[in-house]
Amino acid sequence: MLITLAQALKEKNRISGELNKLWCLVQRENACWENRTRSIDVNEAMQTINEYTQKLIELKTKIGKANEGNLENMYSLEEYKSQISKYGSIDTDEEVRFLGEHEDRTLAKTCVIKNSEVLKMQKSLQIKCNQLQDELDTYNATHQIEFDTPLK
Repeated sequence: MLITLAQALKEKNRISGELNKLWCLVQRENACWENRTRSIDVNEAMQTINEYTQKLIELKTKIGKANEGNLENMYSLEEYKSQISKYGSIDTDEEVRFLGEHEDRTLAKTCVIKNSEVLKMQKSLQIKCNQLQDELDTYNATHQIEFDTPLK
């Protein structure tokens, strides 16, 4: 069945979520006391895990190939978001501390990059991120891949 990349990304998350649930069940139910009944068939769950894993590999590969023409936008968005985060962790607090009991002994902290500059750079990068995200959303909504979901 043909699906858009946007649908494929949602499907990738659904399959990953199902795999996580199945692994949790297997981990919990694999070993149990003799007088207790398992709530799942562990071997059947493992078969499903293997099936879903293969389908997830197939889907990720198809998404990757379909995005070959869009990699620069994807990587740019990732790096700009990282920069926004890093700017947010820059210490821009300029302060004066008094050393000891005498006010004549002070230590001043100065910044190269001021808070107003950080905010300006973050805003500029966020505008770029918004534009890139819009382009990615359009790309994902208009490009399709062939994929048959294992989920019912």
